[in-house]
Amino acid sequence: MKRATASRRRARTHSFSLLEVVIALGVIAVGIVGVLAVFPTALQTGHSAQDETRAAHIAQSVFGSLVAGATSRFNAVPLPPTPLSIALTASSSPTSPTLYADNDGNLIPNSTNSAYAIFIYTNNAVPGFTDPASANLVTVRVAWPANAPAANQTLRDYVRIVSKY
Repeated sequence: MKRATASRRRARTHSFSLLEVVIALGVIAVGIVGVLAVFPTALQTGHSAQDETRAAHIAQSVFGSLVAGATSRFNAVPLPPTPLSIALTASSSPTSPTLYADNDGNLIPNSTNSAYAIFIYTNNAVPGFTDPASANLVTVRVAWPANAPAANQTLRDYVRIVSKY
């Protein structure tokens, strides 16, 4: 009889009590809730990083077109694939009409399916250049979302000197 009691004690010491199981499930639940709470922030950060990267890509594309066309037509540089041309002479207001880009960063002619609005400013105060008709400081401002009010947009400015030479 003593032998049966000893085996029952041994079996009892190798199992978990209901209280231990409930505490373990509580710890796991708190951990899972903590991990799930991070997901919205991670998604928002990921979307923000995508927008920042696309904005830089769009600005680089615009600068590439401006630099390529500035050597032959400084006053009317075409921006393919849109039918727009940009005058690189100094002005305090942005180009008109506003340029637009879709969600892939491709320039498009209207705001219908646009995700980004692009404004181009020029300034002839370029250090080292004496002729303002040959070089200008060009600022490309990329704003998103394109069709949102200005107060709700995120803006990034990219600046480069564009010259005829």
